[in-house]
Amino acid sequence: MSDPIKIRATLKGSTGEVRLLIPHPMESGLRHDPAGQTIPAHYITSLTLSLNGRPVIEAGLGTAVSANPQFAFQLQDVKTGDRIDVAWLDNRGQRGDAETTFGTT
Repeated sequence: MSDPIKIRATLKGSTGEVRLLIPHPMESGLRHDPAGQTIPAHYITSLTLSLNGRPVIEAGLGTAVSANPQFAFQLQDVKTGDRIDVAWLDNRGQRGDAETTFGTT
């Protein structure tokens, strides 16, 4: 995918909130185009969120997730400067990733 993940990490005390917007078609393989042809399946299968290089959230996704999915996560005991990395993999082997630091937007 050519569009980057939009990621924001904000702090309220020691609680961090991470918001993601992942540009992806998330096609289930069940829809048809106007000509009646089946649109091939193309969806994110896994999502990993890491804090300072250590995975803290690992999610398995499937065809029921909408196009351009948005996610929000809350993490405890984080501080300004902690790094968040996000990575995804889809059913076609395509990958995407992004990173940011708490305290920046």
